[in-house]
Amino acid sequence: MNNKLIAIATGVCFLTGCDRGSAAADTLAAKSLADKSVANMVPVQGGEFLMGDFGPLVGEKLPFSIQQDDKKLHKVVLSDFAISKFKVTNADYAAYLKATGIKPPPVNILLKDYPSIAKDDYSVGVTWQQAKNYCQWLGKVSGKNIDLPTEAQWEYAARSRGQYLPFATDNGKFEEGKNIPNEDQLNKYTDGYGFPIYPIGKYPPNPLGLYDMGLSGSEWVNDWYASDYYSHSQVNDPQGPEKGTRKVLRGYVGGDSQYALTMFRQSSQPVPKFGGRDNYDKYGVSPLYVFRCVMNK
Repeated sequence: MNNKLIAIATGVCFLTGCDRGSAAADTLAAKSLADKSVANMVPVQGGEFLMGDFGPLVGEKLPFSIQQDDKKLHKVVLSDFAISKFKVTNADYAAYLKATGIKPPPVNILLKDYPSIAKDDYSVGVTWQQAKNYCQWLGKVSGKNIDLPTEAQWEYAARSRGQYLPFATDNGKFEEGKNIPNEDQLNKYTDGYGFPIYPIGKYPPNPLGLYDMGLSGSEWVNDWYASDYYSHSQVNDPQGPEKGTRKVLRGYVGGDSQYALTMFRQSSQPVPKFGGRDNYDKYGVSPLYVFRCVMNK
């Protein structure tokens, strides 16, 4: 058995008091989750693209996004990386908690009222730090350089290596009932709740082979948020501002399809409020705050 995995399990057991048998089982579970996660990474060849609202360059030559923080088109050059084919699911996160002995986070009230959202094949809702910890833990177990994607990596992958695709669907269009669920389907998936949350892999991937990019919740990325960052972003492998108070999110949270645009920027406090209520211990995290990981060279 891998010495690094034994060390990880031993450290967890020192804190939690588990026996050697359970430690070995948890170590194997950790390796199984890491192996599966790495196998589900889609290689992305790096390259150059124009990041931001490319609407003025194509079609009717009008902005796609109503935001102002994405209007500065700027050249970005990215190194090769790989990105998760699917968002991290409830089942993945439960296996991670069991393997590490980390205390489960508070259950969001929506999961009590709408239990389908808590099923194994739905994306897990977590804080930014919980998402980052999960990705970095995968890296430790697998021996790979795994983390949350940068904002630039996320957009480049959503746009299938920087193509001018407004939505990260199979055809770049937003077609309810075809490449995204319609209202009736969403109600079915969410016990009548109707928010855009649904099981992974139900609809066709984007041309790069990634499922639900910018759909079924907003995805955490690594970067701090700054509204003017595009005006001074570095060209090569940008990492976002050095500090901030909010983290960047990308993806659909319901209502207007603007949120699903591949260039549409959002942000949140790293521990997001639920319904405006600043009480994480009581309300947990909305299932709309989801994530996937990247593997860097």
